[in-house]
Amino acid sequence: MASEPPYLDFAERLIDAMQSAGYGAREGSWSRIPVEIEPLQREAGAKSLTTARKYLEGKAFPRRYRLEQIAEWLKVHVEWLAAGTGPRHLSETATVALDLPAEALAVAKAWSNLPRHYREPIRSWIIMASIIENLSEDQKILPAAVADLDRRKKPRR
Repeated sequence: MASEPPYLDFAERLIDAMQSAGYGAREGSWSRIPVEIEPLQREAGAKSLTTARKYLEGKAFPRRYRLEQIAEWLKVHVEWLAAGTGPRHLSETATVALDLPAEALAVAKAWSNLPRHYREPIRSWIIMASIIENLSEDQKILPAAVADLDRRKKPRR
């Protein structure tokens, strides 16, 4: 008796999203999979067509960065594609009440639109600032290379 593939729900959502995006199987295709495999392999950066086929059959689950690539390509939310939670399309917004000021939301939206190589340094600075904020003044010591930039102990001119 054959067991059910472990990621069948993911595969069904992936096939549904691909069909909605116009990647259905070509007319006269002998494939048992109802969508084209080649675009998925190309866009997901899968190592082979076999890997892409395993995603579509529910036998494999992509790593997070590939999952994000697939979701961006199909214009669906990563959470919906991975687990079936939240809104499906990127144009839909989740109805989550955030307890944040409007300025924080605007900064977060601007940050999320930046390319990854710009986001990472900003994220690191925010994390470091939050760590340093919890330190006492005598524990806040800058490296020697930037010691002249420390304005806390210098009088203003």
